[in-house]
Amino acid sequence: MPRYRLLLVDDEPRMTQVLGILAERWGYEVRTASNGDEALKVMQDFSAELIVTDLKMPGLDGAGLLDAVKLRHPDTAVIIMTAHATVKSAVDAMRAGAFDYVMKPFENEELRLTVERALDYTRLKKDNAYMRRELGVKYRVDRIIGDSPQIQTVLQLIERVAPTRATVLVTGESGTGKELVAKAIHFRSGRSTGPFVRVNCAALAESLLESELFGHEKGAFTGAVRTHRGKFEEADGGTIFLDEIGETSNNFQTKLLRVLQEGVLTRVGGMADIAVDVRVIAATNRNLQQRVKEGLFREDLYFRLNVVPIHLPALRERAGDIPQLAENFIRTASQANDVPLKELGADAVEALQKYDWPGNVRELENTIERAIILSPERTIRAADLWIPSARSATAVATATAEPSAKYQIAPELFAKPLAPFVDEMAKVRVLHALDQTHWHKQEAADILGVDRATLYRQMKKFGILESDGEEKG
Repeated sequence: MPRYRLLLVDDEPRMTQVLGILAERWGYEVRTASNGDEALKVMQDFSAELIVTDLKMPGLDGAGLLDAVKLRHPDTAVIIMTAHATVKSAVDAMRAGAFDYVMKPFENEELRLTVERALDYTRLKKDNAYMRRELGVKYRVDRIIGDSPQIQTVLQLIERVAPTRATVLVTGESGTGKELVAKAIHFRSGRSTGPFVRVNCAALAESLLESELFGHEKGAFTGAVRTHRGKFEEADGGTIFLDEIGETSNNFQTKLLRVLQEGVLTRVGGMADIAVDVRVIAATNRNLQQRVKEGLFREDLYFRLNVVPIHLPALRERAGDIPQLAENFIRTASQANDVPLKELGADAVEALQKYDWPGNVRELENTIERAIILSPERTIRAADLWIPSARSATAVATATAEPSAKYQIAPELFAKPLAPFVDEMAKVRVLHALDQTHWHKQEAADILGVDRATLYRQMKKFGILESDGEEKG
């Protein structure tokens, strides 16, 4: 754990002494000051990641210190300590940029958790600043690969909408790259220096989703032991990406609509309106128009979100882009896994383009990474992809054709009870699949719609020996 630096500011020496002892026990490096002016002098030689300051002090008070810190030390977070009578002033300080406030007298655990959250926040800000240039490259538009007309349309829309403040609705099947589009828009916008916050709306229950996005006040519900800033507040000045927006309830949609219309939110259990400046990009794999007709999605919210619609085609609809995508994934996966660069064989390219890709681009990326790790040769073959190959597809078509006389059911079998009749039919079907694939077990299993282990169990059950055919693996 890094040894973070805390500056404690209070005009009561006893308070700074007690807080200093606690903070050092928690593992922090601590300095103290008796007012805002002294704190600013300390900061000249002691670059604290966090300042915990009283609000009411002689000289430069907590609010004045906050203003000076935001100007001179923008990466330093500030927590305000306040008495009950000055809670409104503390809330005003938060609107001015304080991370949070704690009300005296407070529990030591409450303060510790608030300090940890503030330091997590400052660390995240630093990480974001460090990674911003890299992310700007990673999510630039030319990372969305493809020459197909559908993808070129997507790229043109991103270029046109990114510099604006417009709300965007990204649609498409799972795995088509909706988050990549959202990030490309963010990092090409004037908000690129602000946060990009992603929320999977389908992963949280309605009550949790509301608290996660809008925040909650201390005591708002059982377990709300402290005030919680929501994702919209975290995304202030940047972009929030609401993934799977089609899975939300009407009650939540009503509250989201208010944020979009008025630019303000109210925390759960709170009374005050909190202004936020956030660009919203939503995404869904649902047909929202159909959900509107079914009464499952608010029509007014749909129109608010659908200012600029961007639809991502399924990978099977742009098979011509697959070789280019695959080559890109080979390069990135080889570098990430520290393995030599490989190339796709012609049979692998054919198999990739003939496969249906129910998981879309995400499935293709995972398939390529698996292949470069497991393929023993420099050239990746169709068999290395672990997907139905072109050869398997041909075998399936052949195997489902009219069987030759070799595989006809003997008429006397119809006089037998059902169980032995079914077993004989199954045996003939297995033999037929093996014969059509030249006894290639994996391809025969694909034809039969079973895994390889099940095929072996069936062969053993029916007494089908390896020596009955030419073994191909």
